[in-house]
Amino acid sequence: MKFSELSQPDQMILALMSELHYGRLEYLDIQDGIAVITAASRKISTENFDADDTRHVAARNDGDFILNRKQERFLQRIHKTKQGLIQSIVVNAGLPVKAEITEYAVAQ
Repeated sequence: MKFSELSQPDQMILALMSELHYGRLEYLDIQDGIAVITAASRKISTENFDADDTRHVAARNDGDFILNRKQERFLQRIHKTKQGLIQSIVVNAGLPVKAEITEYAVAQ
């Protein structure tokens, strides 16, 4: 799947991870399978001054790219959650590597 094929909310969360590069995102709501940034959401960057922080540059001029398997798995997990809260997403090199997700019990 390509970035351009994603919904705007999915593009926004992946772009936020790319912008963060290394660190964590915390307290994002999940509403009907979509990650939503709220006033309580936090972006916490991790800085390593001993390492080169060269960012990957997209090969295409239009910014489109094929999703990495980690990005696909993250979005699939969020989409299957009806209502909940992403407590934390650990981001390394702009990619999600670990997430703590609370699912709310929703009455049918």
